[in-house]
Amino acid sequence: MGLYVYAVGRTGDGELPPLQGVFDNPAYRLELEPLCAIVSECPSDTVRAERRHIAAAQRVLAALNAKFDLLPMAFGTVTRSEGDLRRFLDDNRETLTSQLQRVSGSIEMSLRLSLEVPDPIAYLVERTPALQAARERTFRSRRTPSYDDKIRLGQLFDEALRKYREARTAQVLAVIGASCAEVIALPVRQEKEIANLAALVSRSGLEQFEAAVEASAAQIDEDIAFNIGGPWPPHNFVQFDPSEA
Repeated sequence: MGLYVYAVGRTGDGELPPLQGVFDNPAYRLELEPLCAIVSECPSDTVRAERRHIAAAQRVLAALNAKFDLLPMAFGTVTRSEGDLRRFLDDNRETLTSQLQRVSGSIEMSLRLSLEVPDPIAYLVERTPALQAARERTFRSRRTPSYDDKIRLGQLFDEALRKYREARTAQVLAVIGASCAEVIALPVRQEKEIANLAALVSRSGLEQFEAAVEASAAQIDEDIAFNIGGPWPPHNFVQFDPSEA
């Protein structure tokens, strides 16, 4: 029978709480000092991304994250045998230990900034003289703008939006940076999104981080909404891909 792997951690971190994992099997530590893997028995080589399985994996990770340093594995990580997993831990001991040191004592928080306005294009044009002038040039005559004219105007808007995002993100980082061990800027996916940040925050410094976010929100454009989430396992700060091992 295979093993579902939730995370890699350290031995000697204290007793695990009772945890029911994927397929309702109990989670436990498989140890190879100084590392361990938190696993449960898995009757299948693959685990489908069904709601019940995702919820079980997240439940285990959330309980672990509250108390222990860990390197969370991607959902569906299954090893064929205990021997394979022990070889994985042994072969990658140095990298895994280094990554655990990186996230030591920390959890991940998410911070998203978004424009709470009906039309982000109009909002940005109103605040950007260069865009206003370009729009006037494009639409000043009664003729319908050409395809090339529209492309150029779209490119100018994209550049203005990029600069706006960068400036507001820098403004936020200047305030919250001291409360974080690391911050990563993740891709934004929607036009109204201004920033999508992952912050590595000390468990003991969570209140300081939240206060810094509140202070930053008070200083920035009032049309920008802040959405804070977490604590999460430090997925975005684990630079090791077990599938490549």
